[in-house]
Amino acid sequence: MNSKHLKIRIDQCKLIASNSPCPRGQVGAIILDPESNAIISDGFNGTPRKSTGQLCSGSFCKREIDNIVSGTQNDIGCHHAEANAILNAARIGVSTLNRWLIVNRDPCLMCSKLIHHAGIIRVYSPKLEQTAGLTYLKDNGVEVIAI
Repeated sequence: MNSKHLKIRIDQCKLIASNSPCPRGQVGAIILDPESNAIISDGFNGTPRKSTGQLCSGSFCKREIDNIVSGTQNDIGCHHAEANAILNAARIGVSTLNRWLIVNRDPCLMCSKLIHHAGIIRVYSPKLEQTAGLTYLKDNGVEVIAI
């Protein structure tokens, strides 16, 4: 992917992230077909589709108040953007096999496992720090490219 197209896709991730109600951090993810460069799915961090929102605390983040490290204790809080993008593809029957994912925040370990298991072969990520998620992806043959 050339730098112009990558910039456009990153901007799209940020726009999708702006839909997130999370006061802690807004994350957006898109899944691309590398052959056509078409977006096949997207997601942002938020409550499950049509849920009552009981997993989130509204205008404050329970995970932040309880000092829960990002990517841990995922039973508390919203679905992550990467998980939502994968689930949205599954919901409409679109394959994620051999696709690429772009995300505006480094994936946590849980999301990295989902990305790998979904058959996504490349992840564009900020790669700001060495995380368990990025290590997992690399160790399992998923290409990680810094944006």
